[in-house]
Amino acid sequence: MNGDFISVGEALKLIPPFKGDKQEVLAFRGNVDTAFAVINPSQEAILYKFVLTRISGEPRKAISHRNLKRFFAKYLHTKTNPRLPCESAV
Repeated sequence: MNGDFISVGEALKLIPPFKGDKQEVLAFRGNVDTAFAVINPSQEAILYKFVLTRISGEPRKAISHRNLKRFFAKYLHTKTNPRLPCESAV
């Protein structure tokens, strides 16, 4: 641990693979939020790139077509928190 932060590698361990199952969205999102909360903010862009590697299936297709806004709208936005911490790194 570096100060009050953990490494990007350790934070990535908090994030399970996500295949687009809507039942797993909240858990995935919560883990992503936690991972971003515990890393040094200067490392957010790097973690964002690694988070993308944890996504597969239909969500990955949306990402590979650079349709990130559609992906975030469909899978990750909620009424209480419409933005992920990593969205500013896009």
